[in-house]
Amino acid sequence: MTHQSFRHQKMVYVREIEHAGKKFFSYTFKKDKDLFARMLQFPQLKYLKNEKLLISSADPYILEYLELNNNGEFRIVRSGLYDREVRQVSHSIGNNVEKVEIPKFNLAYKAELKRIKYEERDYFMLVTDHALYLKEVLRDLDSVVFHRKFAAFLLPFSEKYLLTILEACKGKIQILIHQTVKLQSLYVHSRFWLQTYSVEISFDNEYLSHLKSRNRSMSTIQNYFNSFLQFCYFCQKKNIDKKELDGTQVNKLVLELSTRNKYGISMRHSLINAVLYYYKNVLGRFDYKNGIIRPKKDKELPHVLSKEVVQAILRNCENLKHRTMLSLTYASGLRVGEVLKLKVSDIDSKRMLITVRGGKGKKDRIVMLSEKILVLLRDYFKQYRPSHYLFEGQYGGVYSEASLRKVLNNACIKAKLLERPTLHWLRHSFATHLLEAGTDIRYIQQLLGHASTKTTEIYTHVSNKHIGMIKSPLDHLDI
Repeated sequence: MTHQSFRHQKMVYVREIEHAGKKFFSYTFKKDKDLFARMLQFPQLKYLKNEKLLISSADPYILEYLELNNNGEFRIVRSGLYDREVRQVSHSIGNNVEKVEIPKFNLAYKAELKRIKYEERDYFMLVTDHALYLKEVLRDLDSVVFHRKFAAFLLPFSEKYLLTILEACKGKIQILIHQTVKLQSLYVHSRFWLQTYSVEISFDNEYLSHLKSRNRSMSTIQNYFNSFLQFCYFCQKKNIDKKELDGTQVNKLVLELSTRNKYGISMRHSLINAVLYYYKNVLGRFDYKNGIIRPKKDKELPHVLSKEVVQAILRNCENLKHRTMLSLTYASGLRVGEVLKLKVSDIDSKRMLITVRGGKGKKDRIVMLSEKILVLLRDYFKQYRPSHYLFEGQYGGVYSEASLRKVLNNACIKAKLLERPTLHWLRHSFATHLLEAGTDIRYIQQLLGHASTKTTEIYTHVSNKHIGMIKSPLDHLDI
């Protein structure tokens, strides 16, 4: 079956019900006479006319039979069985079962790894408030030198050498990576992610290499890594070889792990995605997808702030740089990562456009430049003189997302807001306020950079000229 035909399969949803004191599988789908007639051809299925129910015995093998013998005409969706599975797992493991947590060191000391140029040479630099302790930890490493001018430790600019540092510091002091450091080696990255764990975990490095080959972002790779690491540790703790598991066994382990740790819907999906990626892409076992039951995602409405609340937040952000960053996030509906990656050259004041490069899905797009943002940017540029990135951190490089979150939180406190919005709420508010002002939904979809096939086809008919003519909602605020 081709990928294209799979996308257009008819969906048959199955859930477990009780009828006449017995358990059955019930099958539902969109009204379709041909599909209904096709389902009745399977001897395992029976239609109860009075109850208007299409049922079968509650036997998982029946679901497999239907999938193997429907010639690609429909797809069995098991998400409705998830709650039943969770209840069964909860009952089997009991109520007082402990969480499955990877043991960690209790590290009281921390150091930060930075990059510095000194006397025309690049170095890594370790900064800490516990210099005497770190000096004792690193005393056997001749290449590490404490520099009084920087009150920090200088070490060779070699990622391989960082492995030596991590080994010396393991269990004693945690090393954090500053935003000025961009590591190239995924293996070295993974050693930083693993440094706080007090046990060795069997992990396939091919997993990370495969993710990188698919051009996944570093944040996505780290999220997959953390979720899959939990699964690896769980298998290791149970003395199970994960490569020998079939789809049903993987499903049971994922269910037990997520139930023990009381994961929410999003965390469960993250775990499933990470585990499935291993079996499908690394091991090439594409049949595992139908063996893992996914929970249904809650359909939550996006959080939207009123124009008055947005105005209050921006007015209570006194620092020019911080105010400009939050204003730009709302004015153009950018994702936080897109704001932080903007370069000075991405601002086109003549055409009143901003070029967003490498957004979600590695796609570029054009958004409008607000007149009020342009005024803020000119004042900001005169004061801060950014050289590369539009908003640079204290030591150069990309500004920290965590710092921008604190900026928003502090502005909300000063504005005496009861709720604590996230940066993404500004993006939701941008889209909603444009829609309320009568902006065509097609333009809004393009401005947001949504990646679905349906909306992408519409975006191709929208010109950049129209985007430059759209007024940002920020222009209607008195800030």
